[in-house]
Amino acid sequence: MTATVIEEPKVSVSQKYPVTTLISIFDPDCIGNRTLASFVNAKKGMSVNQIYFKDLFPEKFPYTEKELDLLINLLKDLKTELLGLSMRSSSYTTARNVIARVREEMPEIKILIGGTHAIICPEECFELGDMVCIGEGEYPFLNLMANYYQGFEKIKNIEGIWFTENGQIIKNEQSQNADINEIPVIDHSDQNKWFIENDEVIAGDPLVDRAVGEIFSARGCPYRCTFCLNNVLEDFMNKGDFVRMRSVDLVIQDIYNMKKYYKNLNKIVFADEVFGWNVKWTNEFCDKYPKHFPDLPFAALFSPSALKDDTVSKFAKAGLVHGRIGVQSGHQGQRLKLYDRHESDAEIIKVVRQFQKHNIRFTFDIIVNNPYETDEVLEESLKFFLEIPRPYEMNMHSLVYFPKTNLTEKAIADGWITPEMVEGPGQDEALRINHVLVKNKKRLYTYPDKLFWNSIFSMTSKSFIPPQIITALSKVGFLKKNPEIIYYLAKLANMINIGSIGSKMLVKREIRLSDAFQVAKNFSFASSVNK
Repeated sequence: MTATVIEEPKVSVSQKYPVTTLISIFDPDCIGNRTLASFVNAKKGMSVNQIYFKDLFPEKFPYTEKELDLLINLLKDLKTELLGLSMRSSSYTTARNVIARVREEMPEIKILIGGTHAIICPEECFELGDMVCIGEGEYPFLNLMANYYQGFEKIKNIEGIWFTENGQIIKNEQSQNADINEIPVIDHSDQNKWFIENDEVIAGDPLVDRAVGEIFSARGCPYRCTFCLNNVLEDFMNKGDFVRMRSVDLVIQDIYNMKKYYKNLNKIVFADEVFGWNVKWTNEFCDKYPKHFPDLPFAALFSPSALKDDTVSKFAKAGLVHGRIGVQSGHQGQRLKLYDRHESDAEIIKVVRQFQKHNIRFTFDIIVNNPYETDEVLEESLKFFLEIPRPYEMNMHSLVYFPKTNLTEKAIADGWITPEMVEGPGQDEALRINHVLVKNKKRLYTYPDKLFWNSIFSMTSKSFIPPQIITALSKVGFLKKNPEIIYYLAKLANMINIGSIGSKMLVKREIRLSDAFQVAKNFSFASSVNK
């Protein structure tokens, strides 16, 4: 990527669609915007600008005034007429501030809001936009652009988009969920893309210098965990199948396309909610993938209940080098009753042994800072984490209350949070509390931060710390009253562990030296390396 040079948009005199710019916030991957841009280009030859505003974990959070100035100036230089913004609940506050500035300086721009927050809370999104996409956006976006210049009467009935007229919301029917086998390969070129971070605008795609590329082979999730937005998305996106698989041949085509642009590509990460749950698809994938990409390892997220006895073995032969499983809690009763996760302790350990048998790096995702977890529950969780055969890694994530999920509704009813504390206009906690081990974070929402237990859990996956020592430390009352001591021990263990993982990944060329340096700059997190 190079320093930006803003050129006049290449618009044909006969162009029949608006100059359109799509913005993502804290999401340079933003598969939604990338798919929309590729889709309308493939269907109608329409060109769309894409701006990626801020990285997922920016050094300057949430943004600087200079960065906001750069964004506004870029929108002006591009002569934007229609602005599309992909928004998650956690980015609402920043999106509101960005759009307020756009309204102030470019009042003529029409704004379309999309993304998960728009699907779940569409009325709320009219505080920001003129239009709201209430489901998958490919065909609604295409129809909006194609008919934009024919006037409001032509576009106001487009399925999948809500509009306002005379102060009233026009609630159109949701569009049919897309056949993802009709989705074209993603355009990863540098054309019409800009990245705003660290007080500068960089022209080009912010991803193509990476050594790791993310691919989706499915949409939707077959599970309904109580804390997750998939818990409620299917209720809103109910026209057609919610969970859909992309054909293996098209996934392979997607990877070839990515390899064309990612000159340093050394690894693929399948970013599906759950990978490998469809046996027929899995068998075909494991047969074809290594024939096409014998030297391109991959990683994915799995569910223990979806893995058959021989599945891990097949994936290992196909090139799997890193598997992740969302366990959420080390307490079996808590997993079932609170999270609606049905894996038993024995099933989880069985899966771990399968990964270890094939020398596959393995990571658990767990949720911490949960007000429902008593000390007794946490003690039982610790016993389970220490029973899991090492080596393994652990990613710890603070519990976040997303709109309308079962767990959010329960927490409101039980008095742990108020409706104002749900992610959206009043909160951006998903961005602020992702880093679990932060010494000065005393309270989350309305309950105390469990810094002591977070620190103890963080050490369980470190093979160089004997389990007996961790158990002994967990029982010391002085440390519970003074968690800063165990906190510093956990931070030191993380530095050692991440250094070891990073060194191995460097040797295997899974990451570059610049990637390792970026991680080394910030040791405030308690997780391992996701990629």
